[in-house]
Amino acid sequence: MDQSVKKVTILGCYNAMATTIFGPMDILNQAGRLWNRVCHTPQTPFFDVTIASADGQPIRCTNNVLIQPHCSIETIDRTDLVIISSATYIEEILKRDPGLIPWIRRQYYQGAHVASICTGVFLLAETGLLEGKSATLHWGFAEMFRRKYPRVKLELEKMFIDQGRLYCSAGVNAGMDLSLYLVEKFCGRQTAVQSAKTMILDLGREKQTPYHTFLFSKDHGDLVVVKAQKWIEQHHAQSIDYDRLAKKHNMSRRSLERRFKQATGVSPLGYLQQVRVEAAKRLLEEGSRPFDEITNMVGYEDISFFRKVFFSLTGLRPREYQKRFPSYTVKNVLQ
Repeated sequence: MDQSVKKVTILGCYNAMATTIFGPMDILNQAGRLWNRVCHTPQTPFFDVTIASADGQPIRCTNNVLIQPHCSIETIDRTDLVIISSATYIEEILKRDPGLIPWIRRQYYQGAHVASICTGVFLLAETGLLEGKSATLHWGFAEMFRRKYPRVKLELEKMFIDQGRLYCSAGVNAGMDLSLYLVEKFCGRQTAVQSAKTMILDLGREKQTPYHTFLFSKDHGDLVVVKAQKWIEQHHAQSIDYDRLAKKHNMSRRSLERRFKQATGVSPLGYLQQVRVEAAKRLLEEGSRPFDEITNMVGYEDISFFRKVFFSLTGLRPREYQKRFPSYTVKNVLQ
């Protein structure tokens, strides 16, 4: 594997989360350095990292944090890897800095790898490079992304995705996972393990499914479906007769199911399962009830069946979920 120092450009966007700039920078810069330092061996850096903004001016991040970049993108003729910070306000970014898209495309066609962190995938999708390919991002922005870029296949369960020379990751901390993955891809497994150990980071997280919260969006414009959604949410612990639900809204069950799926992306039954799983998750996070009691509280009688539903939607068994999101008390923390 080529061990020459790779040039990395981290592109800081307007209103980025500062972590999506500094996190990847620290991980890549410390590869071959921090482990060697603590082991008292010669440092062998693998990456030369530069922070760039569109015009070289300070990057205004969330919370009004200003980051002074090293340079503007126009001073960078070639780079081996571009990492795009979070870019939630995509319309504002494109209006402010129309040169970003052609610059990213040019770097890619010159052979650079291009990675996005969290909502930075919006900017990557604007280049057209992701059309017909898979992508991921923070689960909270999935619906917005699907509307804007229908020709990109969203694999929301993934923590990060490698499309050859195109990469994207889920939420802010998933940028750390992707950064470690890039260390492994460019430098090898051993260096990635060393980096993870010295940075005190988990290596190998692959799914964001356990962190996903169903948002139950109601801005799709179908008022009848909105009413059905609200009714299901209010009565999720009861046995639901979908024929009666359809009749309640003056339509056949088949028509309700068709309109419901068209508006929400899931069937009424699938929606009910999501509502019940969200309710169960909240109860598990409280940590005071056994799962069989929670099963009855959210509307199921068959504990084994609900356990399977829960696993299919969260990627974790109930006990695993409770361990991942425990109920911390002052006593627990101090012990």
